[in-house]
Amino acid sequence: MIASIADLLVPVVGFIRKEIWQRSVFQCVHSYRYATVFFTVGGPFLERSDLAETLIAFRCAFISGTYGILNSHFIFRFMILRNNHFVARYFFPYGLLSAIFLVVFHIAAWGVVADYTMHPSEESRKYAKKSFEHAFGGNIEDVNMKITIFSESSADDVFRSWLGAIIVTILASYSVTLYFTLGYKIMIGLNKTSTSLSPKTTQMQKRLFMALFVQTVIPICVSFLPCILVLFGSAFRIDFAGWVNWISSVAVSTFPVLDPMAIIFCLPALRQRLFKRFGLEVPLNSNNQVQSISRI
Repeated sequence: MIASIADLLVPVVGFIRKEIWQRSVFQCVHSYRYATVFFTVGGPFLERSDLAETLIAFRCAFISGTYGILNSHFIFRFMILRNNHFVARYFFPYGLLSAIFLVVFHIAAWGVVADYTMHPSEESRKYAKKSFEHAFGGNIEDVNMKITIFSESSADDVFRSWLGAIIVTILASYSVTLYFTLGYKIMIGLNKTSTSLSPKTTQMQKRLFMALFVQTVIPICVSFLPCILVLFGSAFRIDFAGWVNWISSVAVSTFPVLDPMAIIFCLPALRQRLFKRFGLEVPLNSNNQVQSISRI
């Protein structure tokens, strides 16, 4: 969480002082007409190489990994309500391994698709060359980058760009659909079982679901929407100017900070523990107190 706060400060500082950004940033996004360029400057892979460009694709793919984590959360909560004994018996190790596989699948699928469909050709580099060098003052031929170009280029570049954009959008969209579908079923299940569960257990389940709901809204707002906006802005030649890329970088960087905070502030026991760190005493109501939070 501390490291993610540091990641958050980098684009914020860069938004305020562009020259600091150009000296310190390791990854950035640049848009020009029908093209969007994802590139790195500095770092251990400064020299242009196929490996470095592949690593850019998989770095972007970690966004998809967050969708896999949330998918696992929702599936787990749903199965807990439907068949608690089955989960208790088989979660270790099969359920845990399945969740890890789902996250790895999301990262691998996004990374492979991005690596192939966003591979920069000489023609695509020339397309963005003048704009890129005017904005950043560097030679685009020496930069490790990935690029999507939706028009005004070769048929192969345009086809690969649209193919990649559609596939990664499907990967993200199915996750968002799954969140709302299982979330609705979880709420229905909680309402049905509230009469057979103790008030404290029902309250705990609802608070855990609320935390999960907040954790879902956060990546949709700070990850899914900014990525779609940046990616398809150039597809329809919507000139957002550079500020959208700056804001999107800041928004995506907030996810690791806001995600654990959602759990802490939605669950009274964790919230009280945090306040105690700062010498604050916040009494818990007996109706809201959760004695044990073993699964989230």
